[in-house]
This record gives sequence, C-alpha cells and structure tokens, in this order.
Amino acid sequence: MARIGIGTLASVLHRVGTAMAAGLDVRAIWEREAARGRPDYRRQAARVRDGVAQGDTLAEAMRACQGYFPALTVALVDVGENTGRLEEVLFGLADHYDHLCSLRRTFLTGIAWPCLQLFMALSIIGILILVMGAIGGGVDVLGFGLIGTSGFVAYLLIVGLALGSLALAITALLRGWLGTVPLQMAMYVPVVGDFLRTSALSRMAWTLSLALNSGLDARRSMRLALRSTQNNFFMSQMDRVDEALLAGREFHESLRETGLFPDEFLNSLETAELSGTHGETLGRVADEYRSRARSAANALTAVASLAIWIMVMIFLVLMILRLFLFYLGNLTGALQGL
Repeated sequence: MARIGIGTLASVLHRVGTAMAAGLDVRAIWEREAARGRPDYRRQAARVRDGVAQGDTLAEAMRACQGYFPALTVALVDVGENTGRLEEVLFGLADHYDHLCSLRRTFLTGIAWPCLQLFMALSIIGILILVMGAIGGGVDVLGFGLIGTSGFVAYLLIVGLALGSLALAITALLRGWLGTVPLQMAMYVPVVGDFLRTSALSRMAWTLSLALNSGLDARRSMRLALRSTQNNFFMSQMDRVDEALLAGREFHESLRETGLFPDEFLNSLETAELSGTHGETLGRVADEYRSRARSAANALTAVASLAIWIMVMIFLVLMILRLFLFYLGNLTGALQGL
C-alpha cells in the first residue's frame, strides 16, 4: 500500500494538533479530514474516523490503515495518548516532517538545473545518433557502434537502464536492502556520510527528547529513537543497546559501546543525563544537528550538481571529438583525392 507523503503528513498533523488544542472532538476532526485532499488520503482518513467512532484510540485507528501512516508517527501518537500530551506530540511530529521536507526540497531544487542540462545533453546525443546515422556511411557519434534507428533505440535502452540502476542502487542503500555494510561504507564517504550521519542523529535526538518528555520508559524511548534514524547502520545496534540499558547502563554508555556514535553527540547526551534535563538538552542537540544536516544537504547538493555537470561535459566533449574526427577524416580523404 502507498504511504502518505511527508509533506501531506506534516500538514495533517499540524491541522489535527491545532484542532485538538482548540478543544474539537477527535471524531469531528477526522470527519473533516475525510472530506479533503486526494482520494487515497480521504479513504484512509475515513478509516481513522470510523475506527475512532468505534472506540479505538487514534493510534489504533492509524495503525489499522496498514502502513499508510509511518510507524514512528503511530508509535509517538500512542505515547502522546497514553501520557496526555497528544497535542504536543502532533506539533512535534509536524515540525519533524516539515524539516525533512525542507531537506528534500533543498536537494531537489539544487540539482534541478544540472539534471535539466543532463537531460538536454542526453537528448541531443540521441538525436544526433538518429540523424547522423542517415548520412552516407553512418556516423558513430559515441564510438560504441550506435548508428541510425537501431542505435538510437539501443541508446535509449542503455540510458534508461543506467538511470534506473542508479535510482535502484540509491534506494537499496538507504533502505538497507543490501545489508549494513554498503551503508556503513557510505557513512565514511566525505559529504555523503556527513549528510547521512547528521540527519539521522537529528532525528534520533528529537525523537528521544519527545519520547522522554512524554513519559515513555528509557528502553522504549531508545528503541523509538534508533528506529527514527531510518538508518540501518544505527538500527542494527538496537538489540545491543537495549541489553545494555536492561543491565542498568546509562544512555551514553550504552551507545558508546557500539562505537558508531560521535563523541560530541554522546557527550551532550551524558550532560543531559547528569543534569536531569533530557528534554531541554536533547532538544538543543536536535536543533544543532538539524542545522548541520541542512548545511550537509547544501554541500551534498553542490557535489551532486558538480558531478552532473562533469558528466554533461564528458558527454559533450566525446560527441564533439567524434564529430570532429569524422569530418577531419572526410576532409583528409577529399584532399588526398585531389
């Protein structure tokens, strides 16, 4: 089943939180939600409305939507309902997803123009393969034997396969389909690793702060926090950290034993535990790492844009060089014929 988009989810959580803070009945709130938005959202909102009307909690009703709402959202809504801090949780989640939208928007906006240039370069090469193949003798634009209509079709298939493979590889890496080793390697790649690490730690600090402020016990709070990183590199340590907490270790001690978390993050967590100000300190840590994640996203955007521009230049230089050599050969042959 398709999941709700994070932009839509942020708006929904903010609307629902505002309505609940104003004292509106939760059934009436979701009755209104079921009448707005896209058809798929209206169907799921109607399921939530019906579940609440039948006596289910909001978390139970959202969980019954079979994955339409993220597991983290459902888990924290459950925490908010059990601790009487649902409005605070909803607003916190809305801010969280707004931040994720901002990071995604920054990246996509930054690479939009280079991607357009790449598309134009690939299109020009494809058109030249098709057109130049009609010239007597055929012109191999790229030097790979792609000439004429058959070469154009093969070119489209190769480009489509390459772009699809790249998209699949990135998705598999981020979702952990290839295990933790590739992601672990990516975490140590300059710029890329910085973005993955800071964005994951910002989500972790924010979730841990919200869970502890809502009265959730330490072990469940930490499991939620690790799961919120959406990074298998960190989530793979969930059982190990849980065992350490069960043995009476502090948060920072349990995480330090994994060897995966930066000292600066652990020192801030230790300060929060010693001072008893988990919520306040972790909130500041989350804000700091959000700022770092935004800077890392800008750096990643710049690197990705540069990589795309280099790719465009390589394609164009190869094409121009091949055409130059072709016409130089024809000119040389003509002169020799004289």
